[in-house]
Amino acid sequence: MSDFFHLVFSAVNFIPSTLFMLVVFYWLVVIFGVFGIDFLDFDVEVEPEIDVEIDTDVEGNTASDLLVLNKVLSYFNLGKVPFMVFLTFLSFPMWVFSLLINNAIGNTSFLLSLLLLIPIFIVSLFFAKIFTIPFIKIFTALEKDDEADEIVGGVGTVRIGATASRKGQADVMVGSSFFTIYIKTHETAETAQKGEKVLILDYIEEKGYYLVEKYNV
Repeated sequence: MSDFFHLVFSAVNFIPSTLFMLVVFYWLVVIFGVFGIDFLDFDVEVEPEIDVEIDTDVEGNTASDLLVLNKVLSYFNLGKVPFMVFLTFLSFPMWVFSLLINNAIGNTSFLLSLLLLIPIFIVSLFFAKIFTIPFIKIFTALEKDDEADEIVGGVGTVRIGATASRKGQADVMVGSSFFTIYIKTHETAETAQKGEKVLILDYIEEKGYYLVEKYNV
């Protein structure tokens, strides 16, 4: 047992061990209810498309780099699950691989351990991607429920006209968040024209759209 603790807290395993212990501490804090689950959690926004007006080569390169970064983050499920959930499934394989590899080769060099962390980190990213796949649907459903609760009762601007039988789209601002939603009118004879204000009445979850009616200021 003493050999194990010596291995865990040795200099060559300091970084992955510290990271993993911080993650374990986070979940213990959450479990015991000292803080809510949002404590130390971070939202990683991943936008599949970026609309950028390109005036110079520098701006064009920046937009391209951002697009590539977003695709990479999305590929590894960042933005699809909470950051701390992803970090949990990333830190554990990093810690295990670091212990096994450094012990197997008898490494005592901190510099070499830093170099080894690069391939360990890359391999662990793929493990994190696999481990987080089952959680995507869960968190997507939770986010949709929260989003619907925020949007219902709000006022939006029609982007694409809608009727009771034909879907349209509307833009809605809730606090500092911007949403584009699918809509249908509440009344059969009513039509929501582009540019009109509409009141969001209800969310039809099984169909994926909101019922709206004209909003008269």
